[in-house]
Amino acid sequence: MTAALSVEIDEQPLERVRADAVVVGYSPDDRPLRGAASRADWRLCGELWRLVAARKLSGALGQAALVSAAGPLRSSLLLVVGLGPRAELSVDRWRQLGSEILRRAFDLELDHVALGITSDAAIAGPAGTRALFAGAAEAAAQRSAAIRLAIAGEDALERLAELRPLAESGLPAGAKLRLPDSFQRPAQNARTRTGGFTTDQGLQFK
Repeated sequence: MTAALSVEIDEQPLERVRADAVVVGYSPDDRPLRGAASRADWRLCGELWRLVAARKLSGALGQAALVSAAGPLRSSLLLVVGLGPRAELSVDRWRQLGSEILRRAFDLELDHVALGITSDAAIAGPAGTRALFAGAAEAAAQRSAAIRLAIAGEDALERLAELRPLAESGLPAGAKLRLPDSFQRPAQNARTRTGGFTTDQGLQFK
């Protein structure tokens, strides 16, 4: 079986993206929280920062926390992955993180994951974005599995453009990256109020 990563684009804020889970990253250098993690924390009324303050979330590389997000986010789960020190976020590190994220997604039996972490990877330039997805492709190839990955946010189209060279070459054997041929922005919808939120529980796992 050929492993397939089907990439989707959603320019909506991550809290409005429908997926099984949203993935964001946290580094011990992030005080306050940054990027997608900061936005998720705002929607979750400070739940992520409470985990940091309680020393349940340190941001160490390899650490992860699973948080119930139903209500504030359209996705039912939020997966926070430790990035380690930002000074050490090399292209190789992003490849390692991409593989780790996909392994966790497969362990949780997720079919559709929104990657809020792509904006963090893009700080390393286009090579960072490609490394994140190359690592994800490696994990998919190892499992001979398929999964849908959504790139969310205003910079989603830019991230998609950075991935096209990866889809043409550089993927591990047995892996396929399916990118949308084109993307048309949907008509602007009226804002709707998100319902009440569920009490969130941070679950540490290795």
